[in-house]
Amino acid sequence: METYLVGRSPFADVVIADPSVAENHAEVVATKDGRLYVTDCGTTTGTWRPAADGSGRWEPIRQDFIRAEDPVRVGDHVLFLADVLPSVAPESVAAGPGRGTSLPRGRVERDPLTGEIIRRRG
Repeated sequence: METYLVGRSPFADVVIADPSVAENHAEVVATKDGRLYVTDCGTTTGTWRPAADGSGRWEPIRQDFIRAEDPVRVGDHVLFLADVLPSVAPESVAAGPGRGTSLPRGRVERDPLTGEIIRRRG
């Protein structure tokens, strides 16, 4: 299981230089079974994904699973986790040019199979 921090902080694993993105905006957990669990870190601008009905609307994500190839909006910035987290990308995406590596981070205790938060560290 790997945990990645997405945000504006220079210490985040995925740094997004956008004023609408919080310093610690979202956490992404890549579970042992290959799923991604996204948690918004209580930001004012939110973490979003496209609505399932195909309407073009965005739905907020507080904590939920998401596919690596689906777009995610953090603040006003849209990204694809497969593009910024090569260790979770499908092989055809991860092999693309300019792919680097991210260092795992962790700020919460999580269930190793589901990625769900168990309890906050003190």
